Amino acid sequence: MDEPLMPPAHNVLVVHPHISITPEERETILRSVEYNVFAFSAALVTCDFLSDSGTTAMTDVQWAAMLRGDESYGRNSGYYCLLDAFRDVFERGDNQEYLFRDVLAGTIDSRFYLNKFLKPQSGGFVNGGPVQLIRPNFFVVPQGRCAEFLLFSTMANILEASRASARATSSDTGRDEGLDWPPVIISNGFFDTTSANASVAGFELHAFLQPGLTDPFPIEKVSIENPFRGNLDVAAASAFLSDPQNAKRTALILLTITNNWAAGQPVSMANIEATAALARQHGIPLFFDACRFAENAAFIQTFERGYSHMAIAQIVVDMFAHADGFTISLKKDGLANMGGALCFRDEGVFASRFAPDIGIRLKERQIVCYGNDSYGGMSGRDLMAAAVGLHQVTQEAYLRNRIGQVRRFAQRLVEKGVPVLLPPGGSAVFLDMDGFFADCGRSYGEFAAVGFTLELLCKYGIRSAEAGPFGWEWDKKTSAKERDLIPNLVRLAVPRNVMTDVHFEYTAAAIGQLYMRRHTIPGARITRGAELRIRHFQSGLEPVPVHTFLGKAQDDIARLSAALGLDQAAQKILAESLAFSMKPWGQVPIHEQPTCGWLSDCSYNHSPVEYSVAIEQNTGKSQLRFMIEAQAAGNSIEAYQRSALDLTKAIGVKYLDVPPGLDRFNAISDLFFPLEAAQGPLAAWHSLVMDTPTPRWKIYLNPRASGPARASDVVRDALFRLGMPDAHCVLETVRSSDPHSSSIYFSLDLHPKPHDRVKVYLAHHNCSAASLAGLIAPWVPGTAPEAEVHRFFSTLAGSDGPYDVKSPITCFAFTRPDGEGTALKTEVTVHFPLGKQRLEARDAVLTLHHETAAGVEFFQWVGLKLAKSRGPVVTFYFGPDMFSGLARGG
Repeated sequence: MDEPLMPPAHNVLVVHPHISITPEERETILRSVEYNVFAFSAALVTCDFLSDSGTTAMTDVQWAAMLRGDESYGRNSGYYCLLDAFRDVFERGDNQEYLFRDVLAGTIDSRFYLNKFLKPQSGGFVNGGPVQLIRPNFFVVPQGRCAEFLLFSTMANILEASRASARATSSDTGRDEGLDWPPVIISNGFFDTTSANASVAGFELHAFLQPGLTDPFPIEKVSIENPFRGNLDVAAASAFLSDPQNAKRTALILLTITNNWAAGQPVSMANIEATAALARQHGIPLFFDACRFAENAAFIQTFERGYSHMAIAQIVVDMFAHADGFTISLKKDGLANMGGALCFRDEGVFASRFAPDIGIRLKERQIVCYGNDSYGGMSGRDLMAAAVGLHQVTQEAYLRNRIGQVRRFAQRLVEKGVPVLLPPGGSAVFLDMDGFFADCGRSYGEFAAVGFTLELLCKYGIRSAEAGPFGWEWDKKTSAKERDLIPNLVRLAVPRNVMTDVHFEYTAAAIGQLYMRRHTIPGARITRGAELRIRHFQSGLEPVPVHTFLGKAQDDIARLSAALGLDQAAQKILAESLAFSMKPWGQVPIHEQPTCGWLSDCSYNHSPVEYSVAIEQNTGKSQLRFMIEAQAAGNSIEAYQRSALDLTKAIGVKYLDVPPGLDRFNAISDLFFPLEAAQGPLAAWHSLVMDTPTPRWKIYLNPRASGPARASDVVRDALFRLGMPDAHCVLETVRSSDPHSSSIYFSLDLHPKPHDRVKVYLAHHNCSAASLAGLIAPWVPGTAPEAEVHRFFSTLAGSDGPYDVKSPITCFAFTRPDGEGTALKTEVTVHFPLGKQRLEARDAVLTLHHETAAGVEFFQWVGLKLAKSRGPVVTFYFGPDMFSGLARGG
């Protein structure tokens, strides 16, 4: 069913143009303010969702009232207007007097003052006339947190004095007064400043939120149902108070309406009534944090049974009839840019529980901290604006527009696929960052939600606030229970009367784009002020990029380089070559498992990178190499062939810009890159060997690209085109001795002579050490292959075979070091499959892995080259721990 049309609640009469700014400029500014979004210049923000506090666009009536502001030091007319506005809104309901209108019209006279402003009044939240002097119970402050400070600090002083007195009078009884301490405040949720003010005052805080805050809620029901997830868990609070010691220690129950700690969710009237009954049962004052009282009343009217025909004004009075007092920030549902207040019921539970003269004590502290009690740090203009705003915020047309705007914003985000906490509250949309990063493997300690706010601000000029592990100090919590209570949210607080649909459409589109590339969003690290209270306002941060393929590979190569003692120049060449060959896919974050359909065979766990270290057994000289599979946007062999060809051409341009360049590769490329029906398991791999003074590139090609049955023919044709028919004869001899062998890789050095080898890799199925040694013996004269192969295999496998799980591989390397037409030089390497096991050092050549850091592991293979001139060369193949949970089968 379609929602009813909602007419606009106002027109825009004043426009504030934005300053044009680029993402690069925003990045510079973010860096200069230590990546703290609160310190970013507001004038350079396009859509500011940082807070709804004090950011309201005031109405024309409020602006008119400001012109009637009285800046007198003592008892300005705005003070009286504000007092009576509180009586109108929180006590009179449908019988409001609207005294501010007479001040605006300029029609007041002395009789008006005597009969209205100075009239003695008592028994409610705002005493009047001389009673406000004798028993003050209404206190003006600059903003809500000042009211919290005033309340909590005064309560704490009274409780501490009472404790000291009790200790003095009961010193002879032996009673442990420590059992009554510290005092407790119970709440449905403490927002950051509330928690800080109460904690600094010495209170122990217990939040009992109704379970189910992040439970799924259908988007189609957000306009017809509401579970009031801001409610106090009355059962849990009651269980806590059932302990007489807890009941005695509890000084206050604080109900936040709406619940800003719990994603701005509303509190039902039924919950208010139940909480009030619980408070009365134990003689504990019940206070409201009333910052968004009107929005809460609107939710009750719309969604709670029995209130749909009741006016907002009367619902507000019914809500506050259950309270003994409240704090309020007039910067929210006062529709003002500044102001706050503290009120308590005259001669009620609060005064009787603490001290009959608590109003006097509060007033003393108010004057000391904020100035004369009739302005409390507010200007006369702001007092008038707040007095008008309190009346206007309860207008039903305004509230329908306000809450409807937030709801439509949430719906836009859901349409983009963005996880949103539903149903939305009245003041903000909260992104569910657990859902946002659900498939990214992010931990709370990474502060990924902070990284999201930085990315949103830098790239799009949209400012939001993290309300999760960073803001609620997840890293400081010592128990799993405390950590589990912390939500993982980002708040987009909607300023009142400020934004149009264009703002929300732009923001939803921007967040949708970030969601599509959520794996790339950085985390954040606290660089300064981790120990501070409400640190999100003042600490320094820096973004921490997520682990990318390139970053991981460069880190691994750096470790291996350090283990091998490579100099800085060599390490720089390796790092730059990795960046070159992994462009642009190297910047993609690493997931826990590959997310595309193509699974690389380059490494044991399908990582598209592999490393190897070759060590001469006689001299200890080593050589480092990496190999990569150029990744593609698609998951087909054709897409990967295109990526491989693109990288090959790029290598030719950058490294082979002199003849013969890629001539040798071009002569055979059609054999390995068929135009139709190409087959896997690879398109091509590229490798760089760090061999001073110049690194050398090679390419590994797939002889089975046209099918396994054609592999031998493809190898033969390639060797003939490269002028190596005698190499084909070598391979035919080998195959005749082992009919079950198969060609699996073809490697071509891309650099000119003397580094122009061709290598062919053969898999030998179900062979033994003896059979393999006999097979290669003719091509390694002057060595003892039987003894070397036997020692090699028995060291690695503990037996002489046959090896039927994974097939050993031989590599025949062919060169003509003396030029064309000269004798063919053949070298042979035997590769033994290990799987993902780590080896104990049984030989001096097997100790390298002890020097490497965590994250680089032995790969499936160790190679033994039997070279007459250099002696045995052992090569270790390493796999990066990118997809740690996904090993290759078979």
